[in-house]
Amino acid sequence: MNRLGQEISGASLKGRQSEMADGRSGKVPDSSGWWDDLSISAAATGNVAEVERAWRKLEGRGIQSPGQSLDFTRAWIRRFDIPEERQLYVTGVANGKVVALMPLWRTRMLGADVLTWFAGSHVGCNAPLIDREELAILGSKGRKKLWQRMGRAMFGADLAYLPAMPRLDGDCLFDELGMSAPEEYLYRAEFEDWQECERVQRTKSRRKHDKQQITKLRALGEVEFREFGPGKEALELIEEMFAQKAYRFEQLGIKDPFADKKTREFYKDMFRKNSELGSRLQTLNLDGKMIAARYNLFHGDRFFVLITSMSEQEKIRPGSPGKQSTLFSICSVFESGFRVYDIGAGYSDEKKRWCNRKYPLDTRYFALTKKGMMVAGMHMFKVRMRRMIKENETMFSLFKTMRAAFNRKK
Repeated sequence: MNRLGQEISGASLKGRQSEMADGRSGKVPDSSGWWDDLSISAAATGNVAEVERAWRKLEGRGIQSPGQSLDFTRAWIRRFDIPEERQLYVTGVANGKVVALMPLWRTRMLGADVLTWFAGSHVGCNAPLIDREELAILGSKGRKKLWQRMGRAMFGADLAYLPAMPRLDGDCLFDELGMSAPEEYLYRAEFEDWQECERVQRTKSRRKHDKQQITKLRALGEVEFREFGPGKEALELIEEMFAQKAYRFEQLGIKDPFADKKTREFYKDMFRKNSELGSRLQTLNLDGKMIAARYNLFHGDRFFVLITSMSEQEKIRPGSPGKQSTLFSICSVFESGFRVYDIGAGYSDEKKRWCNRKYPLDTRYFALTKKGMMVAGMHMFKVRMRRMIKENETMFSLFKTMRAAFNRKK
């Protein structure tokens, strides 16, 4: 395990990288045929401290999800009391350098022992932390060998179940990682500044409509948009946000994913102290009372919207506080220097209006035993059926009606 924190320069690897770089785009083309020149290995531990150095270095290259943040994961482990024996951190090494890291925890699914992401659907997407350039240089054969070695290190499990992995711009770096089933899409607004975002995404009729709505809202009282970092005031407002969400879920007949006290406290934990992953709560207020909220985390130039809520007061609906909250939020974010505004997975009018990028999400299954292979097949069938229902408007409407009626009976 003492190799996990060590890094070898890998001069020969860097030499090949510079030789293979595309002089026009600077991108490294996918290659194969020399992966056998490299020493590819893997290691696993249940102690997160042993992989901290490698994690911090990979995280510093940029993350696609708060679930890839070391501070986020540690906070999750502490709040949900996940013992060390149920944690597993698998590192993949090429030529003495850590090029991939999978933070996983042990659970049960369909009677099998499964390794999966810590936060699951509480984040829009997830994936191993990787060195993208080095994985591209490995080529298909090299990556296959890497994932196989990492799989052998996943002791005591039947299956690695890896949902919601994004495929960025035709990315093929995870193609050799087991089997896959398509899910839904991840929605992002990616712009250099607010002016570009407004020019591309806001039509003249949309701006006119926004003006009409904010006028209706201001006719009811003083409208104010506010932002909060960690602190007592934010913690109180987060509790109010959860109350708004609970009421909305009850109306729709949907199970409240934030009903559990530990889950609510985890989200508050991210506002109790500063970390490498920043936190920001945005609220839209009417006469000093919160009528809409947005719970956000950020890292580098990426801003992640994890939770949104809105008051159910009938009188404020003509003013569309949810849409106004989004408008104020996205303007503030791009004016603050962020370049990526991630609104998570699943379609909504809000995402259609503001997001210029849509990335496919895959669920990947890395079977480690025959039982794991059988469970993967069963779950893949379930995922494909769910996708088929969502893509059929009539079937999806019927499904939501049935789900709401079932949940209300509970």
